[in-house]
Amino acid sequence: MKKTLLFATALMLCSVAINSQTTWNFGGDATNWPVFAGLANGNANPATLPGGTETVNGLTINAGLVASTSTSPCGVVSASSKTFTSTGGTVYSFANKFMLNGSGYTGAVNTDATPLVNMPTSRYASFSVSGNSTIYMIGMTGSNTSSRKLFVTDGTTYVGGVDFPGQASGTPPLNDGTITYTGPATTLYVFGNASVALYYLSATNAVLTSVNKTLSDKGVGYNGSEVSNKNGLSLEIYNMLGKKVASSITAISTSNLQKGVYLVRSAGIKEGLKFVK
Repeated sequence: MKKTLLFATALMLCSVAINSQTTWNFGGDATNWPVFAGLANGNANPATLPGGTETVNGLTINAGLVASTSTSPCGVVSASSKTFTSTGGTVYSFANKFMLNGSGYTGAVNTDATPLVNMPTSRYASFSVSGNSTIYMIGMTGSNTSSRKLFVTDGTTYVGGVDFPGQASGTPPLNDGTITYTGPATTLYVFGNASVALYYLSATNAVLTSVNKTLSDKGVGYNGSEVSNKNGLSLEIYNMLGKKVASSITAISTSNLQKGVYLVRSAGIKEGLKFVK
């Protein structure tokens, strides 16, 4: 009992916040989402793939395993002025758009009504939630005439999707949609059957985990699928009961961990990294 209480205290000391609703306003928040050329997979030399990751306010963009012939960078933010009235009557003004710039899995076609896999391998976004979550998004097809779809999964199960229709001529309209996740704490993944321009994304009960600067300076982070360990620290992962479930001096995959809350510790460093899978 004493060990569990001490471990719970350590978890509480980690920087984490659970928001009633977290918003990623790609088109209207130039401070957090400035015009950006994209992640490494297309930004410099495609031959150096796979690309990198970037986390902004709890949303992680992962270039993943993109074909070495690709020249389209993941995570591009570019100018695209739009005004949109949501299904609920809210009026939005957007200056920019955000592009994952491709499908989230091999073999995808824009007619896929559901994804061929529930764990994306390329060009996807992810965020953690503490439980039930309502996800809302505004976007537009990446091709004027071709309809596209964005999916949300928990890595093993399809949660839902939003359609973004094309049209025969002219610029296609923006569209919005809501997806409801019901379940325990988990990481949710957003990816498409082809490229979609996202302008706005929000989720309730999102968990915004912040790595203590001591750890981030030492190359420790979490991208939704693994704990990075760039400097070869001796890392250990513990569950909420204080049981060690993994350890390594290299990156640690979390694919075999059950859904829940975990703490990453490193020998000789007081601070830890809390993450939700």
